[in-house]
Amino acid sequence: MKNEEARVHFIPTLKDGVFVTLCAPLVINTGKNLVILPGQGLTEQFYSDMAIYYAQRKYSVYILDRRETNIPPDEDDFSFMEYWTVEEHLNDTYIAINASRSHTSFLSKKPAENIEVTAIGHSHGALILTAYEASQYDDMPLGSVDRIVPVDIIIKYDPQYPELIYNQTQEFNIISSEIENEVYEGTGMASMIYVASMAYSNPEGSSPYPGLTNIQLFRLMASQTYILSSYPYTPDYHYWSGDLSGLSYVNESRLLYLTLSGGAAPFTPKYMDQFMAGLMGNVDGYEINSSSVDSPVLYVGLGGGFGDYGSWWYENEAGNTNSRVTSMIWNNQGHASLLIDQNSPELWALIDNWIKNTET
Repeated sequence: MKNEEARVHFIPTLKDGVFVTLCAPLVINTGKNLVILPGQGLTEQFYSDMAIYYAQRKYSVYILDRRETNIPPDEDDFSFMEYWTVEEHLNDTYIAINASRSHTSFLSKKPAENIEVTAIGHSHGALILTAYEASQYDDMPLGSVDRIVPVDIIIKYDPQYPELIYNQTQEFNIISSEIENEVYEGTGMASMIYVASMAYSNPEGSSPYPGLTNIQLFRLMASQTYILSSYPYTPDYHYWSGDLSGLSYVNESRLLYLTLSGGAAPFTPKYMDQFMAGLMGNVDGYEINSSSVDSPVLYVGLGGGFGDYGSWWYENEAGNTNSRVTSMIWNNQGHASLLIDQNSPELWALIDNWIKNTET
């Protein structure tokens, strides 16, 4: 990808089933590393504007595309995903961070161990990032992360929301049953891609949802996502703000294009969904050791997404042992407002300011 101020490389690398997308300015004079971990079901295409933004600000930027982004849309045998556990995702993240250090070392002529690494994780990417920070991988010299920015995730609910905790326990039981019975049910992203294809090819045609056109159904899924979920994460959880007449802040045509041209991955590992539901449902054996989260942390809650529901664990659990935990809530635009909204650069600038003013 190119623009007048920066050129960005996209280099798929690493081991079987894993694609690590590396992006960096062709000419840099810095040891500042920025690793972006996308949300589950999303690929680097949704994060490329963000990557270019930071590359223009002299970061060496790397996007980690998870292994599921390479599954073809017509796949019907998912046995190869049997061992794609959370531990595998953490190991992939270590390989990517290690590779990013080596690449930035080559570009900047600094020793790899002296490269300063900041990681931004969005959604499931924030979950992986937080678990990674608490894992043994972060203690390895070439795998360590100096500061983390988890964006819009819930590690654990505030106990004052027992109904939401219960809902995620039910979700955990359903996912666990599917794994035990070797059943793969289509994810929400697969449904979104299907509806997006109808909205793109025949926007005014009648949708499977009675009384709505295809484009209206796509807008409903995007702006009132909670309506279509048996166990919504929050009472108003949605991806983008808007209504049946149109979406706000985001260019609808571009959103459809990105969704259908490789920006979205239809199939995602069940173990990640199980891990997330287990954490939020307070299931025995599912927890992240908050005392091991010892780097500076900026939690960013996205209004309309996880918002304040997500900040609770970072402030009250990780914050008990880490005095360098900060949180903020961004505009009420939805869970995907980090990505391609017209005002997303305002949020990127706030994160950039925190990075520059935070010592490790």
